[in-house]
Amino acid sequence: MTSLVDEMLKSLEIREVKALLPHEQVVSYNLKRLKEAMLNIGHLVDPIIVDKKTGVVLDGHHRLKILEIIESPRVVCQNVDYMSPDIKVGTWYPVVDLKPEDVFKLDSLKPEKVDYEAGKNAVDSFKAPFMVCDKSGTCNLLNPGSYKIKEMVEEQNYVFSLLERGSVDFIGEQEIPTYLENGDHSVFYRRSYTKEEIVKAAESHSPFPPKSTRHLIPGRIIRLNMKLGWLHQGEKEAYAELVNMLNHRVYSGNVRKYFEPVTVIY
Repeated sequence: MTSLVDEMLKSLEIREVKALLPHEQVVSYNLKRLKEAMLNIGHLVDPIIVDKKTGVVLDGHHRLKILEIIESPRVVCQNVDYMSPDIKVGTWYPVVDLKPEDVFKLDSLKPEKVDYEAGKNAVDSFKAPFMVCDKSGTCNLLNPGSYKIKEMVEEQNYVFSLLERGSVDFIGEQEIPTYLENGDHSVFYRRSYTKEEIVKAAESHSPFPPKSTRHLIPGRIIRLNMKLGWLHQGEKEAYAELVNMLNHRVYSGNVRKYFEPVTVIY
């Protein structure tokens, strides 16, 4: 019978940091906060999730960037089959502490009023980088036109540079109604990228704006807690430390497998 450790080790691998391919940029504020936390505890808490075939990073861009900063040569990855239909991809929606009318006053932003469905279709077909809606249901495209992916990314990065004057956060689709009820917020609808577009962006070293993708990956391994010092050892030595740690924690009853959605409090 396959043990729980064996099951986890089927997807866990020690990989070279420089061999991984990020597909999106990081949020500087989040990077600083996470770096302080990682160095304080001395652990890589969760493994980086990557496509086994291409090495494209699906989750863990901030953790990977911190490992680059501290010059860690290796990282623990959870390998997955990205093209599996079980893995879903969406996006996070930027929200800023500005009313829509204040957003439209920012430099070079041109709004065009649309109804929601027409605006959604326009953004999804590269006709605008964002659509902004308010609690009354009024929606406006920002800088409408005709874009290719590279041009869309550049325009989104430009808009983000303007929004840094406010406090930018990123929310899931289910949270949008709550934020729209507050007239002091603006929520930005944006297009979700396809898996093929994500892989191409990573392989061409042309990362998307921060939090452009939201991956839903079944069977994530969390709270691995790999010591950062182990990642500075050789690949075989680091893997041996990983195996020993997992065996010890499973034997001690410190590993649980959930078959339903859970809420994690950090």
